[in-house]
Amino acid sequence: MNANHKIGHGGDEDAFESSLIHSFSKHVKSYDKNAQLQKTMAERLAALLPPSLPDPVLEIGCGTGLFTRHLLARGAERLILNDIAPAMIEYLKEHMDLPQATQFLEGNAERLAFPQAGLIAANAVFQWFQQPQHTLETLHRSLPKGGQIVFSTFGPETLQEFRDSGGLEGPTHLLSLDNWKSLLTRCGFQWQAAERESREIFFPSTRHLIRNLQQIGAAPLRMMKAGELRRLIETHDRNFSTPQGVYTHWELYYFAAVKTDNA
Repeated sequence: MNANHKIGHGGDEDAFESSLIHSFSKHVKSYDKNAQLQKTMAERLAALLPPSLPDPVLEIGCGTGLFTRHLLARGAERLILNDIAPAMIEYLKEHMDLPQATQFLEGNAERLAFPQAGLIAANAVFQWFQQPQHTLETLHRSLPKGGQIVFSTFGPETLQEFRDSGGLEGPTHLLSLDNWKSLLTRCGFQWQAAERESREIFFPSTRHLIRNLQQIGAAPLRMMKAGELRRLIETHDRNFSTPQGVYTHWELYYFAAVKTDNA
């Protein structure tokens, strides 16, 4: 199998953005049921929030509200909620009791000009950024000196076995822990926490793994032909099956950083 196959459309930024919107919108109703890993990431990320949340809090990629509920539990009264998929925001509005002053900003976070915020948060989102340094610089400008950013994302070891089985190149930018720390410093942040977590998660089969990724909008394998997908499943089942099921490796990062200048 060709090493240039991508999970998703790839190509230019507009096609990539359209692919993300379509995929997340299509699976909005199945997201919460299948995003168990993202839920536990939200729980751990919440531990990095400051004791008292400043106003307003800007959440990038709010999705169905997995991390939003942690912000509300911490007493957030003014929220600015962003997501690339309008269907996600509509679902969140319908299923969560939000403060009256909540603002919504639909669109790609890499292309938006955000208002000033006291805190920026994002759970399992930054791996989608195509220009992470540029985006961090933009978010830096939305914070006052001393303002904080907290986020979780995935490291390069995530799904490595699965990607190797199919020669897949994902659309995500899975930077290393040190790369993220360097980016934060370069963009005017001083990182306060940079934590790594490694997990092995089991699925009954590779088909179940792919189904799970599709149900959270993360793997629209549309560019793969049926025969290629079948060979991927057979190869991964053969190489990574255990009596407990097919295992997959996930590398998770959690960051907290503070803006150190007035720029």
